[in-house]
Amino acid sequence: MLTAATASWPLSYRLVGENPVLAREFSGLLTSCGFVPLPCERSPVTIVLGPRSEAAALPFQGEPIVEWRGLRIGRQAERTFFSYRSWNLELDFPSLTIHCSGPDPDPCDRLNFREFFLLSAVLYIMHRLGYFELHAAASAYREHGYLFLGSSGSGKTSTMLSLIASGWNYLSDDAIAVSADPEGQIWARALRRSFSLKPDHLERDPTLAACATETVPGTGKRRIDPRQIWPERYRPVTRPTFIIACNVADEDVSRITPISRSESLARLVGSTPWLMFDRATAPAHLEIFRSLAAACCGFELSAGRDLLRDPARIASLLAPEALAIWA
Repeated sequence: MLTAATASWPLSYRLVGENPVLAREFSGLLTSCGFVPLPCERSPVTIVLGPRSEAAALPFQGEPIVEWRGLRIGRQAERTFFSYRSWNLELDFPSLTIHCSGPDPDPCDRLNFREFFLLSAVLYIMHRLGYFELHAAASAYREHGYLFLGSSGSGKTSTMLSLIASGWNYLSDDAIAVSADPEGQIWARALRRSFSLKPDHLERDPTLAACATETVPGTGKRRIDPRQIWPERYRPVTRPTFIIACNVADEDVSRITPISRSESLARLVGSTPWLMFDRATAPAHLEIFRSLAAACCGFELSAGRDLLRDPARIASLLAPEALAIWA
């Protein structure tokens, strides 16, 4: 049963320091993830904002553990250091304190600054609280939760939009966090609540286009907050029942076929690049995925041209009673 405890995040925060630009960026990121600011005495995470500086990144600190797309992460005892372009961030685990400094982000780079650089440190904190990210969409129908796995272009967002139009609830179109409750049940939460839509989605639906905001760099996609359009359909958390591996097939008729639990686990691991970057929590991260694969029925959805002609058909393909015949 969904309770207030399972529906809420344990991560709240407070901002310290006079840097309105960094404060805005942190607040924007954490609000989009559903985290809330709390008074000093009640907040477990403290974010200390350094003064604005045009200085280049400091010399790399700590034992190198990650270097990816310009982001460098190093570790020294209980501290982890993050460096990206001219920004530096230090995370102290015992006190759950983040120190961040650097220049104001360029308007064209704000999304990467928030969702690549700042979010990387937030993920490290989440891992130590038992919450692990997953590149997946998530939906809920009746008492069933659905996770949709697949790389960019596999149809996750199109599937979500079609299911919402058919009356299903939504969490996120590609950013989820999973965790286990004290009874060992696995829950999925929306890690990012905005959707990233391709130009063809916006061209087909003026309602979506009217709500589109910032552009995702390098993709041509634009963001919408689906709660502005379907507030009654939003669900922050669900317990997954089905794992659906999505792909687009050059076929006239869509197919859905069962996959094994080991294949579901492999798809989960392949959808999470951060799994092996944070080595201290990788075993716990993998164990959550093992439990998730064991608890869910897995399927592969090969989306054919029939779904372009009749998007509503996806709901009948994925209905619990339709999938139950494979159980």
